[in-house]
Amino acid sequence: MTKFRKRNLAAMALAASLTALAAGCGAAGGANNTAAGTADNTKPVDGGTLTIGQWQKFNQQFIPFMDSSLYTANITMEAFDSLFNIDKNLNFVPWLAQSYQWSPDKKTVTITLRSDANWSDGQPITSDDVLFTMDYLASPTYTNDLQGQYESLVDPVKGSDEILAGKAKSFADTGGFHKISDKKFSITFKTADAAALWYSIATLQPIPKHVLQNIPMKDWLTSDYDKMPTVVSGPYKFTKVTTDSVEMQANPNYWAGKPHIQTVIWKTVTPDVAPGLLSSGQLDMYLNGLKARDFQNLKALNNVNAVAEPEFGYEYLGWKLWQKELQDVRVRQAIAYAINRQQMLQGIYKGLGQILNSPIPKGSWAAAPDSELINYNYDPNKANQLLDEAGWKKDANGWRIDPVTHQEAQFVLDYPSNNPDRASEAEAIAQDLQAVGLKVKLDPPMDFNALLKKVLTTNDQQLQQQMNQSHQIYLWIMAWGLSTDPDPRGNGWTYPNANNLQDWNDPTNEQLIKKTYDVAAFDQNVRKQALIEWQKYFNQQWPAMILYSRPDIVAVNKRVHIPQDDVLTSMQQFGPYINMFQWWVSPQ
Repeated sequence: MTKFRKRNLAAMALAASLTALAAGCGAAGGANNTAAGTADNTKPVDGGTLTIGQWQKFNQQFIPFMDSSLYTANITMEAFDSLFNIDKNLNFVPWLAQSYQWSPDKKTVTITLRSDANWSDGQPITSDDVLFTMDYLASPTYTNDLQGQYESLVDPVKGSDEILAGKAKSFADTGGFHKISDKKFSITFKTADAAALWYSIATLQPIPKHVLQNIPMKDWLTSDYDKMPTVVSGPYKFTKVTTDSVEMQANPNYWAGKPHIQTVIWKTVTPDVAPGLLSSGQLDMYLNGLKARDFQNLKALNNVNAVAEPEFGYEYLGWKLWQKELQDVRVRQAIAYAINRQQMLQGIYKGLGQILNSPIPKGSWAAAPDSELINYNYDPNKANQLLDEAGWKKDANGWRIDPVTHQEAQFVLDYPSNNPDRASEAEAIAQDLQAVGLKVKLDPPMDFNALLKKVLTTNDQQLQQQMNQSHQIYLWIMAWGLSTDPDPRGNGWTYPNANNLQDWNDPTNEQLIKKTYDVAAFDQNVRKQALIEWQKYFNQQWPAMILYSRPDIVAVNKRVHIPQDDVLTSMQQFGPYINMFQWWVSPQ
């Protein structure tokens, strides 16, 4: 059978929503890098059931892009294929798309769909389905009535603004989409942009026009199809949905070949009980939330393989760069040297995870080499030296004097609630900063959405007034899950940008980012070097304190067999079901 590779779309889509704390790939310091499951090339056995546990409840909204939950998307990706996926080196490769070709001006891409790509009811997947999906994402009904969050996937396409404003109905009318045949079409972008295809159209999961075109879009949320789709493009079909479980059966008409495993069951299971269920064999796999404290016990189980690797994302300490105190790069660098990140990883995550000095994790093809970055190893003497040079003198009590207010510096630190790890991180950061004379007050933890609302750019004027009145310097802890493509714009490092929570407005930064997606960057080697140069500047300017990638822990029963060439270094963001339709399970 031809080897195909299936990608988890969830992290890419969710990174844009600001709510994803997704995980991914890289080499884990001190972690077990043995692949989960039994990796082999023995003859598969058809049939059997795979039971997968996830931490949080999914939402019963299974039309792609209708819901922003990672836990829902993990399920939906097995029912709806995307146009492109990724290979073992995190490069995009055609999937439902068979091939693609750029125009000479790099503004138009022509895509040919696979001739054998059909819906589960036998109808062909066509250009009309792709257009129907793009129009859905750009429509005012989706963004307003359905509160959809992924209009950004089609925003780079010519005419998206007109459709969103209600001035046009379809990309076919704006010059953004041209149907060449049932299996071939072209898409024209607003500008030549080396990243546009990868952060937008590549991730598109077409939906069946022949099923949904007769249902008003405003009614999709309450439709039976959204609750349990009856026609899909992926390897598994929905057969039963309850409030805390989903059952799927193999799609015998799947274009890449009928899956070996007949039944896949998804269950909502809390991390506290997951190890016991894995041990007893009631779960075959667990995703999203296993605790570092349980990792060694999971590894010791005779029937389970456990993998711990750095997530494809990062924890960070944020600050507003309109704060005069933090406009001096020496102060930002001093904070970096003052925080003992290795000790935090050891104490909170049992030595798992990976320290980062760039917002592009080490698992990415575009990650800057450590040798070209300032590593910001824990060095309180260096932190004290930089603070002294920046004019932050100590008073008789050993506290630093804020050179702006001429009073003892007052930092206030916010962090999200409902996660004891965030509280431990906040306490460790406060303790380390106080050790170099920076007084830190920890605010009571708040709901993530409330924290996000507080730090969003739209609230800056109010926040700035509050901070100025109290003579406080504002800090917060958050995490970002990243998309496969390392475009800096995706995480708000340009200005203006709604995701630019730091308010980093730097002309040099803008020039360096532009080089990562201009016409020359269509050459991946050119683009990689441009991304490295941008990371080096980021690393020197340090507009936010990148802490580390937390560990992503996945456990899989040894009765689950994974083809050897289907095993990646990471088992969550780009798996563990990279080619799940090619997996098989030993009879119980």
